[in-house]
Amino acid sequence: MVKNLIKSFTFLTKSNKKQRNPNIDFIRIIGMMAIIIHHLIIHGGIKDKYIKFRNQIVLLDILCKWHVNSFGIISGLVNNKSIKFSNLLYLWFLVLFYSFILHLKYKNYEKGKYNKDLIKIIFPVIHQEYWYFTSYFGMYPFLNFINLGISHISSTEFKKSVYFIIGIFIIWSSYFQDKFAQHSGYSPISLIILYLIGAYMSRYIFNIKLNSLYRFLTSFICIALFIIVSISCYNININNFVPKNNSKLKGLFAIRINSFSMLLQVISIIIFISNIKFNNNNLSSMITFIGSLTFDVYLIHYNPYIINIYLKTIFKYEKSYFKLKDIYSLIFKKCFFIFIICIFIAYIRNIIFTFLKIRKICFFLEHLITKILNYCI
Repeated sequence: MVKNLIKSFTFLTKSNKKQRNPNIDFIRIIGMMAIIIHHLIIHGGIKDKYIKFRNQIVLLDILCKWHVNSFGIISGLVNNKSIKFSNLLYLWFLVLFYSFILHLKYKNYEKGKYNKDLIKIIFPVIHQEYWYFTSYFGMYPFLNFINLGISHISSTEFKKSVYFIIGIFIIWSSYFQDKFAQHSGYSPISLIILYLIGAYMSRYIFNIKLNSLYRFLTSFICIALFIIVSISCYNININNFVPKNNSKLKGLFAIRINSFSMLLQVISIIIFISNIKFNNNNLSSMITFIGSLTFDVYLIHYNPYIINIYLKTIFKYEKSYFKLKDIYSLIFKKCFFIFIICIFIAYIRNIIFTFLKIRKICFFLEHLITKILNYCI
């Protein structure tokens, strides 16, 4: 059994290595860890438990707030030329797999206190069980049109469009009131914006080859920008370094997904990681394999059952007299533990899906639907 697991792992890492970029997958990994930290802070009640260090815990949350933007931009960085609906169907099966398994396990927990409607589980998009999957689902049908436009647009026009989008949908909508129904970044239009920014970075920034000196200077600037933006965001929103009636400046540095400050955060992170060279083949293989399973981590730990039963009580029995460094250490340990457990579960799920040929089933269903649609008007 163990030998078979090792063989399947070796096969999967080799196949992933041919197709995946370790830098992008490394962004996925640390981005998912940042998401876990955010969810631990938001749902775990740690700010109320250690109220003396509430602001410092909020600062940690701000330092991780770039997480969702990273996945939106990654979708543009990858920028598949051909968007297959079978991939979206595969993600649907993935969501159903975890939702149904966790439903069966916890539906009777504490006399059905957290029992979910089975219809919500079967149709997660309609009932928005996972907001990111719902928004991604809403964005996906437009990607073929977007990619076709990207492939034909000149660099100047592309740059003009991206800067206009950032200026209007990010800066303008942060400084003034958002009139474009972006819902603070929790919407398909926000993911489309991030996709376009990612596609632009993929074409003109991410794959640029720099010599050692320029790579060092770029990395230093990215680190400095990330720290300055994060501290400024913290001081403006938490320490009230600006007058309370200056809501426009606070909007620009708001602690939300689609604010200008969070966009600067994620851009600095992505450019910094793009300058890292993963020369070790084994390390690259490990990163690409783990990176391919990060969406599973989101589906597992952010499942409504897991949130209510585990995340909301995860700090309940911890000591109440920790120092700040101990609190940070506790959060990171919980994050790492959740991530490792979820990756292991995702690995088993991956073997099951490979054995059941789920991806081939999705390809077949798309092919069948395509043939049917050929006879439609």
